[in-house]
Amino acid sequence: MKTENLDALQIANSPAIWALCAVGVVLVFVETVMFFRLARKTARDGIVDLSAKQCTRAVRAGVVSAIGPSFGVFIVMIGLIAVLGGPIAWMRLSVIGGATTELTAAQVGVSALGGDLSDALTMEQLSNAWWTMSINACGWLLVVWILGSRMEKVRQRIGGSDERWLSVFSSAATLGIFGAFNSEYIVTAVQSADISVIIAMVVSAVAMGILMWLSKNKLKWLAEYCLGIAMLAGILVGLAIS
Repeated sequence: MKTENLDALQIANSPAIWALCAVGVVLVFVETVMFFRLARKTARDGIVDLSAKQCTRAVRAGVVSAIGPSFGVFIVMIGLIAVLGGPIAWMRLSVIGGATTELTAAQVGVSALGGDLSDALTMEQLSNAWWTMSINACGWLLVVWILGSRMEKVRQRIGGSDERWLSVFSSAATLGIFGAFNSEYIVTAVQSADISVIIAMVVSAVAMGILMWLSKNKLKWLAEYCLGIAMLAGILVGLAIS
């Protein structure tokens, strides 16, 4: 078993696998640059009512807000590298970015052949995990491909000419998404009496409230950074007490 695991990880981290995975990562990087340039051109040509300054602020806010979630992805990536190899972890989390989903898909692929991610993997188990992770993402791509072009009609039917209703709908959807993400961790933390998780969530919520108050009353520029800073506060406190 040890020999099989050594051979499997040697193949998983071989230069050929690195080269193949690099193709996907480079394509994602090129696509990102193209989207960025198209967005700037759209604003510059007056197609949307955004100034260059507003575009820069939006990019800056996006970068700051992405710092918090990237910590979770980084931690999961370390675990994936240890059992599935560096190239596939790098490629999968660069293309999809759903750390929990990728980890779950890998576990499903390995368990289908009677293994577990915490054990040494054979080449067959490793290959099955790779296939499961790849096939798992196909559904998302198909949904976007089939329904993406029709979403504008859905938006118009929901919001109509009243943009306020669309804002309410978007806010409710966002609350639902974050609530669904948090609920699993809250229930697990309460059942296992894991006080560190509960404290981290409370700190994030309190930090968000304080930051929002500051952005509305004293520091207007802080509004675009509230989410990222609140998430960082919760992560740092959770790491400190865990």
